[in-house]
Amino acid sequence: MIRKVPIIASSAWIGDIAYALRRSFDGSIFAELEAAISVHAGGRYVYPANSGISAFYIILKALSKASPRTEVVLPAYTAGSLVVAVRKAGLRPVLCDISLKDFNGDADTMINAVSDKTLAVVCVHMFGITVNGTSGLKEKLPPGVVMIEDCAQAMGSFIGGKLAGNFGDVSFFSFNRGKNLPVCGGGCITTNSAELSETISQTADTLAGGRGPLNPAVFLKTLAFSLASNPYLYGALYGLISRFKETAPPLDFAVCGMDGFQTALALELMRRFDLMAAKRYENGMLLINGLKDIEDVIVPSVPAPDKPAFNRFPIVFKDRDKLPLAAARLWRAGIESSRMYLRPLHHMFDLGYAKEDFPNACYVAQRLLALPVHPSVSREELLKAVDLIRGVLK
Repeated sequence: MIRKVPIIASSAWIGDIAYALRRSFDGSIFAELEAAISVHAGGRYVYPANSGISAFYIILKALSKASPRTEVVLPAYTAGSLVVAVRKAGLRPVLCDISLKDFNGDADTMINAVSDKTLAVVCVHMFGITVNGTSGLKEKLPPGVVMIEDCAQAMGSFIGGKLAGNFGDVSFFSFNRGKNLPVCGGGCITTNSAELSETISQTADTLAGGRGPLNPAVFLKTLAFSLASNPYLYGALYGLISRFKETAPPLDFAVCGMDGFQTALALELMRRFDLMAAKRYENGMLLINGLKDIEDVIVPSVPAPDKPAFNRFPIVFKDRDKLPLAAARLWRAGIESSRMYLRPLHHMFDLGYAKEDFPNACYVAQRLLALPVHPSVSREELLKAVDLIRGVLK
C-alpha cells in the first residue's frame, strides 16, 4: 500500500504557511504570540525560545543563579535531550523510575529522589499524558526545590479543569515538528512567578541570540513537512523522508529566539489549537477503549476528569516479540508506528547507575510502541489499528 499515515503530521496548511511568510517581517507578531500563549496558559508570563530544550536550559541557568544546589530529578524514561540540557547547565541528572500505569514518573517516586542537593524536580508529561499527582506535587517538595513542568508533549492537556503547565513554579513547551503545536522549531517558557519571570528574562537576554524575520532553511523544512504529511506523498517518498528522522539525542544545541516566520505560523495555528487538542484527546481515548481489555498489552490509565491531548499513543507489549509483528502489520495496512526511546536514560548516558536500575523504565523501553493520534488520523484508521493489534495478540 502506497498510502501511509505518518506517525507525526503537520497541522499547517499551505494557506497558514503563506500567512506566516507574509507576516515574517512584522515585528508586532512576537508580542501577539506571547499574548496568545499567555491567554491560553491562564495569564502566565511567557518567554519564547528556539526550541523546547533551549527553554529548559534557560530555566536551569536562571535557577542556578539563585541557588548553590546542583541536582535535577528526571524520570528514567524520557527524551535524552533533557540530560544534555542539564549537563550543559553544569548540573547533575538524578533519575527516578516510572509507573507502568501511565509511563510517567509519579509524584512519590520524584519526591523519593529529592536530596539536600536537589535544585529542581522535572514533572515530564510523556505522550501528553499528565503525571499522576501533579496537582499536589509542588506542596510536597521541600523548601528551595523548584517544580518544573515539561509540557513539550503535553500542550493542551488538562489536569482536572486546569491546563498542564499551571501546577509547577515554571513550565516549558516545544513547538517542534511532532509536537502538539508543530511549527518545525520553537518553544516557550511560562511562569506565574514575577520574581522568577525577571530572572528568566535576564537569563534569556544574556544567552539567546537575536531573532531574525525569516530563516530560509526553516521555511523550506516547514513547507516540506506540510507536504509530506499527505499520506500518499509520505508513502511514495518514505525512503527519502526516513533519512531525516531523528534517532539520537543531540550532543549540543543552539540557544536563540524564534524567528518571525515560526512566530507567525505558531500564532496562526493557535487560532484553532483547542480543536486540535480536543481531537488528540478523542483519538487517544478511542484507542484506550479499544485496547484496555486486552491482557497482553498495557495502555495508559487516564483518571477522570483529566483530558490528555495525546502527542502519540503508547502501547506496551508484555511479550516484546509481538511488538515488531504488530508494527509490520500496521505498516502494511498503511499506518506508521514508532518506538520512541529505545533505551532508558541510564543506558543512553553514563550517569553512575547500574544497567538493572529503574526496572520499569527498562521494561517500557523494550516493549513500547507508539501510534499516531494527530488530528488528521481518521476514526476508521484508528479502529483498523485496534483490530490489527488484537489480531497479533490472538
